[in-house]
Amino acid sequence: MIEELLARMKAHIQVRAAQTQLALVSTQFATTLDKIGQGVCFFDAERRLVLSNRRYAEVYGIPPEAIRPGMTLKEIAELRYAVDASPPVSFEEYLDWCESVNASPSPQDWSAELKSGKVIRVHHERTSDGGWVSTHEDVTEHRDAERQITHLALHDPLTDLPNRAALRKELDNLLDAHRASHSPFAVLCLDLDRFKEVNDLFGHNAGDSLLCTTASRLRAVAEPAFIARLGGDEFMVLAELDVNSASDLADRFIAALSEDVDIEGTRIRIGASVGVAFFPADGDSAATLMNNADAALYRAKAEGRGTARFFEPQMDQWLREKRALQRDLHAALAQQELAVFYQPQANIGGDVVGFEALLRWNHPTRGNVPPSVFIPIAEEGSLIIELGEWVLREACKEAASWPNELQIAVNLSPVQFKHGDLSDLVRSILRDTGLSPDRLELEITEGVLIDDFERAIATLGRLKGLGVRIAMDDFGTGYSSLSYLQSFPFDKIKIDQSFIRKAEQSQSAAIIRAVIGLGRGLDLPIIAEGVESEAQLAFLTREACDQVQGYLVGRPRPISDYAGYVGRETPEMDRILSAR
Repeated sequence: MIEELLARMKAHIQVRAAQTQLALVSTQFATTLDKIGQGVCFFDAERRLVLSNRRYAEVYGIPPEAIRPGMTLKEIAELRYAVDASPPVSFEEYLDWCESVNASPSPQDWSAELKSGKVIRVHHERTSDGGWVSTHEDVTEHRDAERQITHLALHDPLTDLPNRAALRKELDNLLDAHRASHSPFAVLCLDLDRFKEVNDLFGHNAGDSLLCTTASRLRAVAEPAFIARLGGDEFMVLAELDVNSASDLADRFIAALSEDVDIEGTRIRIGASVGVAFFPADGDSAATLMNNADAALYRAKAEGRGTARFFEPQMDQWLREKRALQRDLHAALAQQELAVFYQPQANIGGDVVGFEALLRWNHPTRGNVPPSVFIPIAEEGSLIIELGEWVLREACKEAASWPNELQIAVNLSPVQFKHGDLSDLVRSILRDTGLSPDRLELEITEGVLIDDFERAIATLGRLKGLGVRIAMDDFGTGYSSLSYLQSFPFDKIKIDQSFIRKAEQSQSAAIIRAVIGLGRGLDLPIIAEGVESEAQLAFLTREACDQVQGYLVGRPRPISDYAGYVGRETPEMDRILSAR
């Protein structure tokens, strides 16, 4: 009798201990669930809630105490529909859709935009008892950041007008439509007559204000025509008009842009010139029409400005000027007029981790010709192939000689991807120079991927197979940045300097912040180019950007000026760095 009593007491004690342990585990599990950033819910086979965390209710804007175990899916859906935390379908359609999802044995993922504007990402899995478990994550901010980046990729960040990439896309669409209908349309190229004077006299902020005013006036005059800012003070308009109507539009542009502008309390008259080309009379391709409109603009400015000119064949004098530069550029390499300069790249703490190789041309009569002038000329023919190989070989040979094994970054032109086997060239140069592949970083822009996507991706894959790193340069300035990041495993993202220059403006700051967050989410380091001020550096430091490049770190110079960084100390090093 006593033994039986002791056995019962022992069993009771074990049950109480098990219950206590179970309660402890349940408490720990509930605490863990509530610390998860995603909403989590468990339903049984009867479509009743078994367990959920607070975040599940919060994601849908429902008070956490309103959702309790034992509630049916239908009851919880009613709570969601009451606060517009529901998809844009009827209540019955939504329940039917849920049943179809639950019937599937395989895990499922989807994102849904709710009536409230939120975007929720859901992962759903069946359980062995016929119920399911799902996670619910609010990705609205991520969606908004992607939309911002996509918008900025197609728009000028200063004026919010479409940019060059958007213009080319629209022009290609117009060409397709008008070739079929054999109807004309106009391409108008505009720029301001005294913009540089305003910039020099009043500074860049005044120049930016003037560009925004110009954009507003163009919209007021030209809508519904397509208006784009190409860069600087150059704008382009696509209008489905005949000759007389296009002439009238050009005159209205000139009149609107000739009105006074208030710059820091001073009334200034700027004025504008316009060049016009027509499809099909003046060209049947995007490049020809844009070039001919630009040639007409060149003539308008040469004839006194404040006027409009239509393209005529004799206006191709500027093309002859370009051809002269092209001939000189062919000879420049042989005559040692070209040189590779190096600009340091540093981590956010200030330590130099590498250099970017940049081509410079010192013309015997023209002086220093900007890369923005001679690189496009080289890319129009095959000369960029020769120049690109020379720069890559020089940069790798130089980097291989450094005692400090820093990174070396080299830009690749889209043209280089279209001719020969680029991966074989890089392999040969690495072998000849002895540079370790993991020290070479090849920077590409979206232009590499636009023309022949499949070929470019295959070439990039072979390059990456050599062990070199691939960086996406000028991120955000094209129209497919995000999709390209999904298509290829890049090693670094480089934020374009146009965003860094405007970092103090809320819109640019938001874009920079979004790109840095995107890089963090993809586990990709971010480098910001064009860093010129301590304020820009401080902002990037606060946002945890990985690396920086720009005049604040160092200007492009011969590598001898950075001897100390690469491990070649010289007596002049301190003086050079202090004069940076």
